[in-house]
Amino acid sequence: MRDLRSKLKRKRLMLTRDQIRNASSRITNLLWGMPELGRSRRLAVYMAINGETDCDSLTQDAWLRKYAVFAPVLRGRRLKFAPLKQDSRLQANRFGIFEPECTPEQLLRPNDLDVVIVPLLAFDSHGNRLGMGAGYYDRSFSFLRARNKWLHPKLIGVAYDFQRVRRIDVQPWDVPLNVVVTESKVYRFR
Repeated sequence: MRDLRSKLKRKRLMLTRDQIRNASSRITNLLWGMPELGRSRRLAVYMAINGETDCDSLTQDAWLRKYAVFAPVLRGRRLKFAPLKQDSRLQANRFGIFEPECTPEQLLRPNDLDVVIVPLLAFDSHGNRLGMGAGYYDRSFSFLRARNKWLHPKLIGVAYDFQRVRRIDVQPWDVPLNVVVTESKVYRFR
């Protein structure tokens, strides 16, 4: 997996700003056509780094549509979600990823969200996700492995077409995605 991570990180870093913007725009258009977003009110996005598809246009649209938008913040070895507003002050965490500044009372737990847009390095045809390797999303959403009890949030990965791989070796702690959206297609898994 280390070789696959390195290869895909390099490929993402080679993308131009226009390529990222165009792919992200197409992904946003596909996302807004999905019933999962139409039925939600609490939407979590991520702050893109290192060539990831960005959530800027999705976030702007969500604000216009009066959605409550949240972004992940690191709290110990897990993620909590802070309100993300147009005037939010952002600060970089220890990985260089921007997080909204907020008070502890403003933070939401992962199970308080309707839809979470999830970054990834690779995905396969079963909804398995290869992340950056730190395990924050898997630890934070581990309760979803009991899918018959927890129906929300829906985890939607966003990626470039080239990030689809034949197979990802799954670990017992991995949390699969419900859907992955690329610039050209929506993949549904569960």
